[in-house]
Amino acid sequence: MRVEVSDSLIPASSLVLNRLAHLFDLAADPVAIDSHLAGNGLRTHVEALPGIRVPGAFDGFELCVRAVLGQQVTVRGASTLMSRLTEAFGERISTDDPRLTHLTPTADRLAGATVTEIREIGLPNARAATLHALATHVATGAVDLETTIEAPHEIDALRANLIGLPGFGPWTVDYIAMRVAHWTDAFPASDVALRSAMGNASPAQLTRMADPWRPFRAYAAVRLWLQGSRESGAPSSAIASDRSAR
Repeated sequence: MRVEVSDSLIPASSLVLNRLAHLFDLAADPVAIDSHLAGNGLRTHVEALPGIRVPGAFDGFELCVRAVLGQQVTVRGASTLMSRLTEAFGERISTDDPRLTHLTPTADRLAGATVTEIREIGLPNARAATLHALATHVATGAVDLETTIEAPHEIDALRANLIGLPGFGPWTVDYIAMRVAHWTDAFPASDVALRSAMGNASPAQLTRMADPWRPFRAYAAVRLWLQGSRESGAPSSAIASDRSAR
């Protein structure tokens, strides 16, 4: 992977490179992962899409915000909401690129806003309350989104902290564990597209079917999402939900 960094970012180059490595999952071993999945029922998927990695996040809080905004709306709708949120609460900046006008809102900024103010971007009250609760917990340190998970007890703690927030169900929690924490075994078994890809299995059935894919169920999920989007010609909402205009 080749990266070009502007002169102004040289003092922060280590941080930028670390975040890019997280975003593109550069620590993964695709050969070992593909071998494991191919040997446990996904050979066709592996041969069709070899070397797949799990997209991470350049900023954990931003990814969580996008996941919340993407609940029960289309990809286009989520992008529109993220643009509105960024313009309303993000720091305005001046750049040589006319498309880059604001930074993503920080947890501190959203925590300092009211639910009513957040709702004004076009959100239901409950969704605005979810964003405010998330921002408050991240700003106070009650939820840590900056540490890559390295042990089972850490993922259990993160999941417990997130599931206790209003509006955070199992799908959102598992999606965040996959994208933000880089938990290789994260698997949102309630996801409609994953269930459809496996013969309209129930979440319980899908969980049992996915057991042989451990500890790389996250990579299996991405494969199934991508395979489904290729067959339908439409982007997977799970992968595309973090793409928005700035």
